[in-house]
Amino acid sequence: MKKSLMALAVLATTGAALAQSNVTLYGRIDSSIGSNKVNGVSTNQLFSGNLTTSRYGFRGTEDLGGGLKANFVLENGFNSDDGTLGSANTAFNRQSWVGLSGGFGALKLGKTDSVFKDVYDLGNSNNLYDSEFTPVKIAYAGVSNFSSRPNNQIRYDTPSLAGFSAGVSVSFDETASVNNDLTALSLRYRAGKLDVGVGYQDQKNAVAASDREYTVLAAAYNFGVVRVSGQVHNAKQGNGVKDSDYAFGVAVPIGSFDVSAGYAASTTKTNGIETADGSAFAFGATYSLSKRTRLYGGYLTGKVKNTSTGATTTDRTLYSMGVRHDF
Repeated sequence: MKKSLMALAVLATTGAALAQSNVTLYGRIDSSIGSNKVNGVSTNQLFSGNLTTSRYGFRGTEDLGGGLKANFVLENGFNSDDGTLGSANTAFNRQSWVGLSGGFGALKLGKTDSVFKDVYDLGNSNNLYDSEFTPVKIAYAGVSNFSSRPNNQIRYDTPSLAGFSAGVSVSFDETASVNNDLTALSLRYRAGKLDVGVGYQDQKNAVAASDREYTVLAAAYNFGVVRVSGQVHNAKQGNGVKDSDYAFGVAVPIGSFDVSAGYAASTTKTNGIETADGSAFAFGATYSLSKRTRLYGGYLTGKVKNTSTGATTTDRTLYSMGVRHDF
């Protein structure tokens, strides 16, 4: 159970300062046993974070009056199999931001998800739970993946108006004479069980051939007896490489079980000529032992082919069974 830490010395210099805020310690530990087979080479492993990344963090809110609040989150990923940090020499590699929220919306300053990532994740929310088993992990193989949590970021989210909301995030490279800035935009509509969004992310690079742009249209709907989600995703790079991708998934609650299956496919073209295609399929399930603890199992398989030669460049199969505990 999440606990308010009103005397957490590492987050305050005095008891009086801390008493003005609500500070919470939270986290998640995820471990599983299974196998990862890549291009014919199989490795039996104790995995960390196959359902969701193991993490710990602190978050806090202070009511400033008049509907205005100050907020912060400090969150770090770690590997539950060996206790190492998710990122060496980084205290909070997942989130590190402070901001304000109120009737105007929400402003965050620091390291956090880009607004594009929110929409991208929506499209995989019921496709094996947006986890390491999600088929896009294999199928989307042309243009490199987008930066999901850029540093030095300013993020603003509007309040919801008749179900519509928008967001913008800008990340500065902070390097003189180099343009590695990142800009992301999103528009989202939520109404009852329907959630639809469109996102765009532009990532500049010091070398123009490595500039990347991403667009995604994503949606999810909860029918009650079944939940569905899907996305159409496109990516292009300054050197003429373009990807056309799609993915969809379903999740079915059955008592304490939640069963999911999903599929993803991708086509890569270089200067208009098809050069690669990928596809992947996955299925799995979770079983809730309590509100905070669940067992899970998942299976993912897929491959990427060079369409010019017919050769398989990536052939991967992942499966594991494990437990995830939230605190």
